Amino acid sequence: MKSCSAAMIGVFLLAYISVNLLLKCQGQKIHQAKIFCENTEVPEGGRLEVTCSTFGFTRKAVYLYLCRNGKAIDAKNGPTRQDTAFKIERMEMNHSANYSCVFSEEQLQINKVMGYGHNYIFINVIESLIFTQIHLLKSEVPVGSNAEFNCTTSNPLQNKQSRNMILVYLIKNGMIIKVNIWDTEKMMTTFILREVQMEDAGTYSCVLLLNILPYHGMRLRQNLKVDLQIIATSNSGIDKVIIAIMCSTIVLLLSLFLGIWALTRKRGCLRIQNERSSKNETELRGTEVLYEEIEKPDSSGTGHIPCAVWAASESDNSSFNDEEYNEVECAVQHLHALKHD
Repeated sequence: MKSCSAAMIGVFLLAYISVNLLLKCQGQKIHQAKIFCENTEVPEGGRLEVTCSTFGFTRKAVYLYLCRNGKAIDAKNGPTRQDTAFKIERMEMNHSANYSCVFSEEQLQINKVMGYGHNYIFINVIESLIFTQIHLLKSEVPVGSNAEFNCTTSNPLQNKQSRNMILVYLIKNGMIIKVNIWDTEKMMTTFILREVQMEDAGTYSCVLLLNILPYHGMRLRQNLKVDLQIIATSNSGIDKVIIAIMCSTIVLLLSLFLGIWALTRKRGCLRIQNERSSKNETELRGTEVLYEEIEKPDSSGTGHIPCAVWAASESDNSSFNDEEYNEVECAVQHLHALKHD
C-alpha cells in the first residue's frame, strides 16, 4: 500500500515537472495564477465554484484558464480587478482531480493550454445519491383516503454527507412528484398523499440526494419499490347522504310554505275586519240626525202639531237611540194637546 502511494506521488511530481518545462518551452506565453475554493467536496451533480486571481502577477487585463490535472477546461477574459470566478455545473464522479489557474496576455485555444498554476486544490466529488428503503403503511387505500409512505435508510451517513442538506424525492413510475428535507435525527421522512384517486395508483420509490436537484440524464438508482393500489368505494354511503339532504330540503320547503300560507291568511282576516269597521262607522254617521213629523193640534188652526227633533249626538248620556227618543217626545206633546182640548 505504501509503495503504491509512493509511486503515485512520483508520477504526479514527474507530470508537474514536465508541465513546467513545457511552459518554459512555450516562450513564457502562459503564466501561473492563484486558485481559491471554499468547499473542496462537491456532491455528484452539484456545482463547483472556484476563484482565479492574478494579484501579484500582473495588473493587465489577461486571459484566465481553469485547468484540471494540468489541462485547461474553461477560459475567461480576466478584468483588471484581478479576480475571476469559474463555475462548473453537474460535477461527475470522474471530475475528482487537482484544479489550478493560469493566464496569458494573448488569447489561446483551450485545447492547447496546459500547465499548473501557482497552487492547486484537490476537488473531491462525493456520492450524492444515498440508497433508501420505502415502506407503504397500506398497500390498498380506498378512494378519498390518505396514503402514507415512510422513506428510511440503513446505511449511516458519512461526515462529508451529513454536512450537506439532504433532499428526499418521492418518485412515481420514474417521475418525481414530491420533495422533502431529510430528518437527520430520525433518519427518515414521511410522504402523505391526501385524498387519493384512481389515477394515484402506481409504483413508488424514494431517492436521497445531497443538496442538489435532479436533472435530465442523472442516475437515480432505486433499490426498493412499492405498489400502491386504489380501491373504489361503494356508493351506499353517498346515497344515504343524498337521501338525507333531499329529506331535509323537502321539510324545509314545506315549513316555508306553511309559514307563508299562515301569514297570508292572517293578513286577509285583518283586511276583512278593517272593511267591516269602516262600514259600521259610515252607517253610524248617517243616522246621527233624523227628522220626523207627528200630527198634533195647532193653536193657529192648521191641525198639525210640530214635533221636536232630538239629535242623539247632542246628549252623550242617552240610553236609547234618536228615533225612539223622538217618538216619545212627540207622543208626550200630543197628550198635552188633547188635555187642553
